[in-house]
Amino acid sequence: MDFANRYAPPLSVSRPELLDDSPNGLADDRFREAIYTLFMTANGFQSVREAFGREIGASGPQYFILMAIARGHARGGIGIRSIADHLGVAASHVTVEVGKLIAKGLIAKRPNPQDRRRVLITLTPAGKAALDRLAPLRQRINDILFDGFSREEFGQLHGFLHRFARTTARAQHEVALHENLRNAAEEEGKHP
Repeated sequence: MDFANRYAPPLSVSRPELLDDSPNGLADDRFREAIYTLFMTANGFQSVREAFGREIGASGPQYFILMAIARGHARGGIGIRSIADHLGVAASHVTVEVGKLIAKGLIAKRPNPQDRRRVLITLTPAGKAALDRLAPLRQRINDILFDGFSREEFGQLHGFLHRFARTTARAQHEVALHENLRNAAEEEGKHP
């Protein structure tokens, strides 16, 4: 092995609390492993979400929208903006998927009595039946996913994930700023 050509990438993070002490100085091995584990976990959850969707004849994102609608159903329905905010997606995406779910007969929309410019979305009997059929599988899979968590550990995970969602949104904003600046610089470089 040619040790002269070994490469160690720059650290992925500069926060000392995220770095490890190693014989060769600071390392970010544990941090990188945590990031890889997050991505593997996210991919696993995505796969489960897609399977739940297929089980009821919908896509994974449509399944999430149905669950958000189910939460709002007892209050007389839920609006597009509320669904989008709950799921952290664009309202236009929800609008498109709601149209598909209406076509499948799983949900219905009606005017919002408090604001006639808006609509409320509710489950149809077919939508309720689909979620009821899915419930045993969803419960079994979720029990497996969270096997071994104590109530306290689950509470800590819940808090951590909410905090991580906020920092992820901040990171996405920073990436967008960076990309806008890079694109502007590239565009400026094209025009002398």
